[in-house]
Formats: sequence, structure tokens, C-alpha cells
Amino acid sequence: MPSSQLTLSDVEQLQAIEAITRIKSKYANSIDHRRWDEFESLFAPDAQMDESDFPTARKPGSNEPASKAAFEYLEAVASQGAVWPVVGRAAMRATVSSTREDHGMVHIFNPDIEVTSDTTATAVFRYESHHWLPTGEPVAYMHNFGTYHESYVRHDDGRWYIKTLRLARLRVECS
Repeated sequence: MPSSQLTLSDVEQLQAIEAITRIKSKYANSIDHRRWDEFESLFAPDAQMDESDFPTARKPGSNEPASKAAFEYLEAVASQGAVWPVVGRAAMRATVSSTREDHGMVHIFNPDIEVTSDTTATAVFRYESHHWLPTGEPVAYMHNFGTYHESYVRHDDGRWYIKTLRLARLRVECS
């Protein structure tokens, strides 16, 4: 049960921050390597994920909008039929693992983590992701930039889990 008090020592708070940083690293690696059991294990059972924010795609290195075909394609595949937020770790796994791509790579950096109580924390991570889509699709490559806004919870087993995840894409480029 989440606590509203923060009684952790400075060292315990640093240990929590390191544990959360490692969870986020495992999150990116599990997506990159398509390790869906590991991906699912990083979330609280009742976790929520919202990736509905999808700005207008641009041509690489410019502010010129991507083609209409690329826009329509990305709009169709961005939601993958999901109703946001997706609730529950199994539903989150199903949504993320159904992504149509040949290969993807997620880079996570600049963690800003605040331990808010003995069992809760918030975090913002900057990210950049690369996605190579199947041959013949209207978009061959997509490059995203943005931030993850998350909350974490520590359960009775002593482990930290992602409780909420909101992806804020600041820029999407595609070709």
C-alpha cells in the first residue's frame, strides 16, 4: 500500500533513484530486444500507459510536414487500435508488442526522479527513438524525440514498478 510519508534516509532515496533508473533502462532494452516477459514485469499490475500524444510528423531535419500518405499511415499505426490509457500490464504488453516494425531502438537519458514518499516516486526521462518499418510501408523510418512522464510505486516485495507512463512526443520525423 503506497505511503504518503517520506522517511527514507538520503542513502535510501539514492538507492530508490538508482533502482528506478535501472527499471527504465530495462524498459528500453526489453523493447529493443522484444523481451515481452521482462517488459511486462516492470509494471505494477494496475499500471496505466498513455501514448496518445502524436504531433504532426515532419520531414527529417526540417519543419516541413511529412507527406499526406505518411501522415495517414502514422495516424493509423500510432494508436494500433488502442483506447488510451491502456490499463494493466498484460494489455500494455499486447499493445507495445504489436508494433509493426522491423527494428526499433529506444534511448533513455537525463533522468529527473523525485522520491515522493517511502513507496512512491515520479520521474521524467528524455528519450529518442528510432523505428525501421517493414519494406513497402508508406514510412520506412521514424525518429521520435520527447519525454516520458511517469510515476512509480514500491510494493511489499521491496521492488519498484512503473505505475503510470505518459509519452509526450515533442517531435516526430519520418521518411
